[in-house]
Amino acid sequence: MKQWIKAASLSLVILSSSMYANAAEAAQKVGYVATGQAMAQLAKRYNVAEKLRGEFKDRIDELRGIESRMKTKVDKMKRDGELMSSSDRTKLQREMASLESNYKLKAKALQEDQRRRGAEEEQKLVQKIRKAIQDVAKREGYDIILDANAVLHASPKDDLSSKVISAVK
Repeated sequence: MKQWIKAASLSLVILSSSMYANAAEAAQKVGYVATGQAMAQLAKRYNVAEKLRGEFKDRIDELRGIESRMKTKVDKMKRDGELMSSSDRTKLQREMASLESNYKLKAKALQEDQRRRGAEEEQKLVQKIRKAIQDVAKREGYDIILDANAVLHASPKDDLSSKVISAVK
């Protein structure tokens, strides 16, 4: 009989502790953040697009200069092509081809560099947002923070987007 009472007591302790654990899990505080909106607002705040434009301004101006020279040569070919000697026409066509290949090479390199630098700046913002989310979650006592895109329905009081944006340093 003593063993039966011990087993029943042990079962009761295990059952009550598992019920307590389930109740503790149900009491978790969950919030959400619109990270896309936060990224857009912070990119605007930090003038990321303007910063990148300034960084690549010289190379963009160089490409515009090449475009202008190409347009001048095309116009010359249209206007004077029939009156030119074959050697002058060939020379002009080679210059145009050279300018075009130079333009394509420089444009491709510029696009790759802009994409790379844009990704670097975006990664910096993501790290800042992540840190701000962790700080806000800790300060406000949230156990879980989700992206707003993953939330189908939630109370607006659990939207931490504005708090996270203001917490980014």
